[in-house]
Amino acid sequence: MPLPAIRRLIFLLVVFQALAGMGLAASAHADIGTPVANLEMTTLQGGKLPLLAESGNTALFFFRPQQARSRAAMQSLVPCLSEFADKSVHLVGVVSDAVALPEVSALVQETGFTAAVLVDPGDALYGSLELAMHPVVAVIGPDHKLAAFEPYRTIDFCAVLRSRLHLLLGDISESQMQQTLNPERASEGGQTQLARRYQSMAAMLFKSKSYDKALASVRQCLAQDPKLASAHMLLGKILAAQGHCDEAKTAFAQALALDASLSSASQSASGCPVAG
Repeated sequence: MPLPAIRRLIFLLVVFQALAGMGLAASAHADIGTPVANLEMTTLQGGKLPLLAESGNTALFFFRPQQARSRAAMQSLVPCLSEFADKSVHLVGVVSDAVALPEVSALVQETGFTAAVLVDPGDALYGSLELAMHPVVAVIGPDHKLAAFEPYRTIDFCAVLRSRLHLLLGDISESQMQQTLNPERASEGGQTQLARRYQSMAAMLFKSKSYDKALASVRQCLAQDPKLASAHMLLGKILAAQGHCDEAKTAFAQALALDASLSSASQSASGCPVAG
């Protein structure tokens, strides 16, 4: 083989190995079920807080200041997890003590991140979970063991994370989670596809009578695609099940205005008068 060809082959092998290493790093984390100590850690303001919640799950958000992906994830996490405000999931930010803490404070203020931020000395916690990326969310269960892991992605990060949390909380099954993550493809494009993921999740939660969580999901759906008639119909069903008949009638009317072929029979079945 000519020398230039050999050099080219060696170069390609080196690149392949580097990319393979990056792929391994991107999926690296400790085994699910790994125990996590409930350490007392220093807050960004200098106080002390336990790492894990007394009850429920703890979502540990590892991030870096001056990183665009961390900024984007931080901006999305608080509204993303708002439906878990009943303390079933406790959000905590975690940052290395190697970074400039004033930069962290500035990022927290700019993004409106309202959760506590704890300082990880020497990246000990980060290392104990065998993480290899920022930003990333590690969910620790009530038994203080690693229960789930979700690296940040620019598309559908919130929808995927919420689905994993609903699975952990027993709101949906594994197969139902897969249905929400892989709904029927829509021809309108990525935004409608994301909306259908939220709608699918809302439908699953509605069937399990988790009405508050279903309501949060369907509102997320309509924020992505306000003209999705079937989502307005589902919103009406959820509101009717909660006894909010006036709001339900408005949602049903909106659904029928967008798609006259939809049936309004579900209104009377829920005890609310049919929108005329």
